[in-house]
Amino acid sequence: MRPPWAGVIVSTAGFLAMIAIAWALWDSLPEHIVTREATDTRAGATVPRLVMAGALPAGLLIVAALTPVGLIVQRRLARHFPPLLIAPPHAQARALNVLFVVLPLLLVTLQAVALAKEAGYDIPVERVMGVALGIVLIILGRALPAMGSSDAVPDGSIGRLIAAWQRSHREGGLALTALGAACAAGSLFLPPLLVGVASALLVGAVFALMAVLAVVRTR
Repeated sequence: MRPPWAGVIVSTAGFLAMIAIAWALWDSLPEHIVTREATDTRAGATVPRLVMAGALPAGLLIVAALTPVGLIVQRRLARHFPPLLIAPPHAQARALNVLFVVLPLLLVTLQAVALAKEAGYDIPVERVMGVALGIVLIILGRALPAMGSSDAVPDGSIGRLIAAWQRSHREGGLALTALGAACAAGSLFLPPLLVGVASALLVGAVFALMAVLAVVRTR
């Protein structure tokens, strides 16, 4: 499998961006950051600012370190499953590229919003996260048709169903892209929490539509 170079580049840039955000806001952050407010029935909780600033970059590094381990385990287990159930190497590379493009985008957004909020800046958190969700959906929509392609499918009814499912990725990609654009735009003018929840639920509807199209095309 060829390395997912796009994901590597974006993840590296995302990691450096999170470090830069933490460095820029470091002096404005309190020494200890409240993660849970005290109430009458429970004590409050705080963490050092180093933990708050380093948690998301560390999370990205952990995912990056575990990915090769997961690939090794997957290759060991692949011999015990029918080839039909194992994604070809190019499809795995595409999936990793999408993962390591989308994940840093979300983490950088979270890093910027969380630290800026703790530093005292007035950040419209819900609107920012709604726009970020929309951008993620657009990226997934653009990548979905390529992720559905395959070199070969088996013969017979199962093969026709798989081929129809792969073709449905084109319509699914267009629908996800439109949904992402609507989510990003809607988050700027409508209640962003409502828009984000509705968009997340509609992702399931998009994949249900793809399944219906696949079944219809095999008839």
